[in-house]
Amino acid sequence: MARIAFLENTSIAGKIMLLLGLILICTILTAFSGLLIGKMFLGVDMAALGGYLLVPETDEAIAFTKFYQLLNQLGVFILPAILFSFLVSAEPMSYLRLKQKPKTIIFSVSFLIIFTILPFVNYLEELNQGLQLPQLFSAIEEWMSEKEQQAAYLTEVIIKTSTFSGLLLNLSIVALIPAIGEELLFRGVLLKLLKDITKNPHWAVIISAALFSAFHLQFYGFLPRFALGLVLGYLFVITNNLWVPIFVHFINNAAAVIVFYLHYNGYIKVSMEDFGALNNPVYIIGSILISLWLISIIYKKERFLFQ
Repeated sequence: MARIAFLENTSIAGKIMLLLGLILICTILTAFSGLLIGKMFLGVDMAALGGYLLVPETDEAIAFTKFYQLLNQLGVFILPAILFSFLVSAEPMSYLRLKQKPKTIIFSVSFLIIFTILPFVNYLEELNQGLQLPQLFSAIEEWMSEKEQQAAYLTEVIIKTSTFSGLLLNLSIVALIPAIGEELLFRGVLLKLLKDITKNPHWAVIISAALFSAFHLQFYGFLPRFALGLVLGYLFVITNNLWVPIFVHFINNAAAVIVFYLHYNGYIKVSMEDFGALNNPVYIIGSILISLWLISIIYKKERFLFQ
């Protein structure tokens, strides 16, 4: 007997409200659970745990921050997307486009894209860093700058390690879990809802990429993350398979974590921020052209039109 999806025939507006409600509830529950577990195991009050998350200086604080980040990914992205798919579809795996395994050639070409597009993405980041708001919005710009510095600090604290086991843990926390969670939500669920609203896959990809970038609250990295969101979105639309953007997202994050590890421990001279950065306009233009050519190869192999 087929399972019944009780909210399958809910309107688009109803599904959006359902998704937002699930994100809110799961976020609150996992956040509270994380603090409660931290209080039980570390023997400190909630205020101290909040301080750990803002400025994790001790080994205990860093370990708790990593654990809390893991729970945060679960509550904000993974649980809401899975619960939503179960409520609106009798076949959640098919709804999320996780049932089919992509061809090896698709994975191979997708792997190349994340590196060929690096010079263009780094150029966008440099461009983004140079953007300034009018004097009227100086207070907002100062707040954005503070948020950017805080995010950079927390990222460095989380991924800083000198052991191989620590590297593997960081790959799980910073690369694997975010790749699965963010793709489940932004491409697996949100992009499809936007397609139903706009009746246009291109607008769905663009809007979902903008929301994906804005959600990270790293304003001086909006443009490069938006470009990555476009690549992930079109790979999903073209292949009709969520495993492809999950794989590409993982490779993108994992490469950053590995380069940071190698630079931090003195194995290479190139820092994570400079990895793939080329100032020559020829390389930057070539970067986007080669990446588009590789995407066209995937399109010719798949030729899905987002059904």
